Amino acid sequence: MTSASLAVPRGRQPARGLAAGLLVFIWLLPFHILVMAFLFGGLGLPTIVVRLIAAWKETLVGVLVATVMLRAALGRGNRSTVQWLDLAVGGLVLLALPYLLGAGIWFGLDVPIGARLYGLRDAVYFSLLYFVGRATPEVVHDERVLKALFLVGVITSVVAVLERLFVTPEMLVLLGAAAYVQDFLGVAVFTAGNPYGLPSNYWVPIGNTLVWRAGSTYLSSQGFAIPFLIIVPAATAWLFAKKRTSIAWLGYGVLWLGLLLSVTRMTIVACLLQVLIIAAVRRRWGLITTTGIACAIGFGCALFLFPGFATYIWETLTWQNSSSASHVDSWIDGLENALRYPFGAGLGTAEQTAWRFGLVPLAGDNQYLRYAVELGVLGLGLHLATLVGAVLIGVQYVREGDDVRSAYGFVVAAAAVGILFNAVTAGVFNSTLLTCVFFWLLGSLATPIPVRGRA
Repeated sequence: MTSASLAVPRGRQPARGLAAGLLVFIWLLPFHILVMAFLFGGLGLPTIVVRLIAAWKETLVGVLVATVMLRAALGRGNRSTVQWLDLAVGGLVLLALPYLLGAGIWFGLDVPIGARLYGLRDAVYFSLLYFVGRATPEVVHDERVLKALFLVGVITSVVAVLERLFVTPEMLVLLGAAAYVQDFLGVAVFTAGNPYGLPSNYWVPIGNTLVWRAGSTYLSSQGFAIPFLIIVPAATAWLFAKKRTSIAWLGYGVLWLGLLLSVTRMTIVACLLQVLIIAAVRRRWGLITTTGIACAIGFGCALFLFPGFATYIWETLTWQNSSSASHVDSWIDGLENALRYPFGAGLGTAEQTAWRFGLVPLAGDNQYLRYAVELGVLGLGLHLATLVGAVLIGVQYVREGDDVRSAYGFVVAAAAVGILFNAVTAGVFNSTLLTCVFFWLLGSLATPIPVRGRA
């Protein structure tokens, strides 16, 4: 058996203070929306005040990136050769800047500057944390981040279970959720069809019954589920790294229960795929068998408890329900607009950003079409190159050994696969938690710390 000690050259010490920023994102972002909704809709604070408070995450990203640049200028950062993945991530950021400034002039589209700024934020801004990760490779040399993601998943899932048992739509209105979505976010279009003013996707028809979907602290079922694309592989890799207690495995079950209560079909399938990939590579055949049995039992119970569940599954598989029809309509529109603007129509012209500023989005329900419409073929290519690069880097560390970095390799590779899969039906990078953690860990893996082995 061998062990390894870190040997960091003098003058190239890792920025350990910066690494704490990742834990700040992990612990604060899951509760961000809940707090903002309460401040705005519950306490009635002025919009400008809440927006300033809500900007803490963008401010923190700016401070972290500026610090990394300053350290590099002073020669105190980690000296690492430029990789092609740096060019993909950085190239997308640089590509977005002229679209921010000049797309309206080039294509004659009247897109407000606010929409373009929000589009820049959602498309590329948080990916700058990749370069903070490049400056903090020590992040992937201990389990703290894996454990933090596991605990966050368990806590928010417990909230989801309690919400499903005790919280009513009226309580969410009193909390400020309806006012937050309609007036603060400006997407009242998503609240049509219910008397509470809540997002209509809080309910899903199964047979003749409207089933309430858990949204947990994110106040949205999809907003709650999408971060699991990084939480599930992190929790799975953490559990597999060592022999864990029964309480840890119970927490893992609670984590999955919360995700299932969100009834987000594509994300649930993506997370199952992630677990199966990790378990197969780790040769955890017992877990795969147990998962299959649990799925079969759960499916059977659902068929018994919900008479319309079989029809719901069939309509999902055959794309006959209203949600599937909505996706197809959005894809057709997005594809037509992508062909109409092969070089991109500019930031802020797609997804929720367009709705917030009174525009008809040129693409929606698909992350690939979103990048194609906003940043053109080149932008889409750089986006895909980044995700493929994440898979390759993750696989590289998985193949290198059984240390903690291989666990992070599993997380990054599985998260990239889940993003590639789930992005077909959603703009998954709208989840700030997913984007921040994914790009930071990707950058950390891309910058190995020199090691010296000893027997």
